[in-house]
Amino acid sequence: MKIIAFDPSKNTGFAIFDPARDHSAIKCGVLQMPDGAKHYFTADQIGLKVTTLIKDEIKAGRKPDFAVLEEQSLAKIGNTSADAMIYPWVATSAIVATLANFGIPYGTIPASTWRVMFFGKSFKPSLDNKGKKDWKKAAVSECERLGIVLPTQKTISHNAAESCALAICWRGAKLHARRYEPAFMSLLQQRNTKPASADLFGAQA
Repeated sequence: MKIIAFDPSKNTGFAIFDPARDHSAIKCGVLQMPDGAKHYFTADQIGLKVTTLIKDEIKAGRKPDFAVLEEQSLAKIGNTSADAMIYPWVATSAIVATLANFGIPYGTIPASTWRVMFFGKSFKPSLDNKGKKDWKKAAVSECERLGIVLPTQKTISHNAAESCALAICWRGAKLHARRYEPAFMSLLQQRNTKPASADLFGAQA
């Protein structure tokens, strides 16, 4: 089973996870855009980069069985800049269209959901210099604890870290197209029938 995950944004994090292997075997990275990249160019390039990523996996005999993305908010803009919402939606749309063209089932997980699954219900992250909960730093720290190799560039490592968390929490995904239900249920069944000696995510002890 192969899971591919995306944390959509202007610099989109991605992770490729085989639940039968240890978390440290997760492959991850970031699909980077130039600083001045506009919205149409970002959609154009994210679509091309995801296409290349999937083609490379298929060529290596590792076509993803399921994709999971962080679910984007439909909330009011409020104190959030328009770009902070537009770029993630632009990237999400480009990724979803690409996945559909490859016939890869996909689902989404809201940030609040995967954080509980990944960190635990009682976890509280440290605060950043603005006094806000620093979930990005927490994701990086937890991935490092799990032995996952993240990009060395600190300004984007959190994008990859959050995509790794999404990949690990794939079973919590919500589907948006009914045609993907049989494939998703089959993957859940595979996970639930792992040998008793396997750990929570199917890696042998």
